[in-house]
Amino acid sequence: MRFPRRRFLQLAGATTLPAALASVALLISIPGILLGSLAADCGASNCGAGQAMPFRQGPYFNHALPAGWLVMEESNTMLLLQSRDQSAVISVAGIGGLKQQLTPEVFAFQRMAALRLTDVRFTSVVYIIPMAAYDGAAVMDVTYTAPSGRMRGLVVSNVATVYNRNVFDRTDGVMVLVGAKERIWDAYSGWLPEVALQAVHTGSNPFDAPRRDAERANQADQMVSAHRDWAKRTWDELVAYRAKSQQP
Repeated sequence: MRFPRRRFLQLAGATTLPAALASVALLISIPGILLGSLAADCGASNCGAGQAMPFRQGPYFNHALPAGWLVMEESNTMLLLQSRDQSAVISVAGIGGLKQQLTPEVFAFQRMAALRLTDVRFTSVVYIIPMAAYDGAAVMDVTYTAPSGRMRGLVVSNVATVYNRNVFDRTDGVMVLVGAKERIWDAYSGWLPEVALQAVHTGSNPFDAPRRDAERANQADQMVSAHRDWAKRTWDELVAYRAKSQQP
């Protein structure tokens, strides 16, 4: 497995963000509703951009659900959303207790392989501020082959390296994958990634990780709010970079 040369964008706090993400557009959110920006025509539809998206609280996840999309799977370790025409997907997959020290990008590669996605190719690997309870994160542009065909998309991977008295114990991680058929990814790339980033596990033992707070289930509102703040901060930095890069 080979990763290409990394590209970085220096931001406040010595955090790095990908130049590859600079092309995505900001989504505007209001309580309980997420609005997608305008996107290019997507065959017979507009891929759902610009339509109101209510947030759904499921058995394990709180997440936005684009208009016409279906919840294909929801478990303690997986959330899978799919467009009705099966041309695009959002996958949130996590696992805890891995006995390997993994970087975010290697964790994402392994999770995609576990989902039986093949010919995975990352075209950029850059680091971002991790979400709460994790200590490393990266975002990658990706192409891969799914049962529906060749896909393009974006991966955000978070890992937590856990030690016991200074001795490595395990790695916990979560991957968010946003993908669409190659020919229509541009219609999704400007709004669907932030929709995916809104998803947060609200259960008491997310992703079957060995160490979790038993009070998590009673703190769902606070967790959801904090997670959305993280997603918005990340997105705002990307949008700011895009605006700056377009200046003459």
